Amino acid sequence: MLLTWQEFTAGGRPQGGTIPEDLRDFVENVSPTDRPALARFGKTRVATTFVEWLEDSLPARAHNAYIEGVASTDPALTVPTRSYAHVQTFARWGQVADTQRSVDHKGFADAYLYQERKAVDATLNDIEHALHRGSAATGATSAARQFAGLLNIFSTNFTDCSQLTMTEEVFGNLLQLFWDNSVDIRPSYAMMNSLLKRTISLYATKNTFNLDAQARIQSLVTEVHHSDFGDIFLDLSRDQLKAASKTVTGNSIVLLDPSYFEVGFLQPLQVETLARDGLRTRFQVSAECTLIYRTQKAGGGGINLVAYIP
Repeated sequence: MLLTWQEFTAGGRPQGGTIPEDLRDFVENVSPTDRPALARFGKTRVATTFVEWLEDSLPARAHNAYIEGVASTDPALTVPTRSYAHVQTFARWGQVADTQRSVDHKGFADAYLYQERKAVDATLNDIEHALHRGSAATGATSAARQFAGLLNIFSTNFTDCSQLTMTEEVFGNLLQLFWDNSVDIRPSYAMMNSLLKRTISLYATKNTFNLDAQARIQSLVTEVHHSDFGDIFLDLSRDQLKAASKTVTGNSIVLLDPSYFEVGFLQPLQVETLARDGLRTRFQVSAECTLIYRTQKAGGGGINLVAYIP
């Protein structure tokens, strides 16, 4: 009779002995790569690390009534003002030993190409994060340049909601700011976290659902919000501020017309193989870009919101 013996670790993995491992030939990586700002905004080329553009406005509306034969006067003319952004440098490096490229791997053929692809995705995620949360920094010899993201460029139509609950009225108030502040721009997209997305899907004013009872479907999702100020497409964003739970403050939402925004590239995303310095191959992933907003009035929204999910 064959006696039993211990060939497994405490976790059940074979440890020596005669039982082989059965390692599947794939690598599953479910880390998020959704990037709504990069997807929505246009792409353009910039020529230097300091980018400027002009913005102008009309005088406030007035009665503009004069008597007959009035003499001309010197008008108080205004000139366009300049806005600007700094180009930020993004970079990642990696190195893979020759041995790791030579041995057989499960899930991928070349360890170098596998790590390189991960670095590209991680860099694109970093650019998306900066587009939402970046803080402007001029840069210096020992300090990196940074551009301002959406949460730090809006002012005219952006407000600190001071722990207000994201009710339908509050959402409407944020949209109304564009009209009340004499902005001839209507936001068409909203970017928010999962808590606020669920909150907006619960809005029920004048909503009528006609559903086939036999289909056994319950519709609780809103992808487009029809408001008094236009249709708002709702985008989930992992880079908008999110509170620790549905009952506390700390959420943010941005409302914008994406046609007014561009990602300006001084250097497009590129991948380079660096010179060998031993028994290894090195790579570099880099990009230089900035956020160009034709006017900060094309966006708005709010911070410090509390979600409402019963």
